[in-house]
Amino acid sequence: MIKYVKSNLESIFKIFINHVGMTIFALVVLLSTKLISSKMDSNIVFILAGILTVLMYFSLTYTAMWERGARDKIKIDGGREKRCLFHGLYIYLIANAIGIISSLVALIFFFFSTPEASAVNSIYAVFKFISHYWYAIYMSITSIEGIHTVIYVAVLIPGALVSTVSYILGVKGFKCIFPEPKYDRNRKIR
Repeated sequence: MIKYVKSNLESIFKIFINHVGMTIFALVVLLSTKLISSKMDSNIVFILAGILTVLMYFSLTYTAMWERGARDKIKIDGGREKRCLFHGLYIYLIANAIGIISSLVALIFFFFSTPEASAVNSIYAVFKFISHYWYAIYMSITSIEGIHTVIYVAVLIPGALVSTVSYILGVKGFKCIFPEPKYDRNRKIR
């Protein structure tokens, strides 16, 4: 496991940094739109901003994992690496280890929380808080009143699917959805 993390540290770090950056972006955008929505007595701005942040996060994840798949395709075609179609999923799960652990601990302690068990309730509240802000990208979904704690585990699925599919598309040689920038080789760099 440690060898796998070391050999894929660049991609894991890229997905982690993308997630942290999008979390900060989502907090700024979604909290400000929540204030606007509360003044308008309508959540439409908050929901639209939530959709925007999720789509931006998926596009960053897609691009990063497609590039990794395209790089690995060269190694696979040259016989230097064995094909593993779940490589994108593994990288995504390792990069989101903080969220996975906090979500699972919150879910476990949710089932044991009772009004009499104050220590269990405190632990549950701390890990739910961590999960809520780690997955701020999905805040328009997770902040709905009465939503079950299992949502923090469920929000892993879309990102994992995007990561897995984009890596497979990169390995299979499909063109990236987003156009690549065109470089002028004759242009002098100053």
